Amino acid sequence: MVRRAGLLSLLLAPLGACTLWSNMLAAKPAADCPPVTRATAWVDQMPRIGSGDHKMIVALSLDDDRAWLLTPVPSGTRGLLTLELSPGGPAVPGHASYREPAGKAKREAISIVCGGVERTRITQITITM
Repeated sequence: MVRRAGLLSLLLAPLGACTLWSNMLAAKPAADCPPVTRATAWVDQMPRIGSGDHKMIVALSLDDDRAWLLTPVPSGTRGLLTLELSPGGPAVPGHASYREPAGKAKREAISIVCGGVERTRITQITITM
C-alpha cells in the first residue's frame, strides 16, 4: 500500500509543478499606485526678465512616502494631457510634478494614469499672473 501511494505521488508531482508554473506565468502584477490626495495644475504667466517661456505646472500630493515621476504619454484626445505616474524621479517623497512650456498646446484637462487606470483628472487649470 505504501509503495502504491509513493508511486502515485511521484507520477502526479510533475502535474502539480506544471499547474503551479502556468499560474505563475499568467499572474499579472498588481499596480502599486498610491491614492492621490491633491492634484492641481496652473499656467505660470508671471512677468519675467528676459524671454523665458511661461510654463504649465502639474503638482500631485500622494498618500505614499516614496518619490514619484509624471511622464507624458500619447492620448488620442485633443486638449487632453495624459501623465503616467510611476515610482522614482527627483520629486520630494509623497509628491510628483510635471512642467511643460505653456505655449506648446492649450490643455483643457489633465488625466493622471497609474497601472493603466485613470487615478484622477484635473479639469480646472488656473492661470496665474
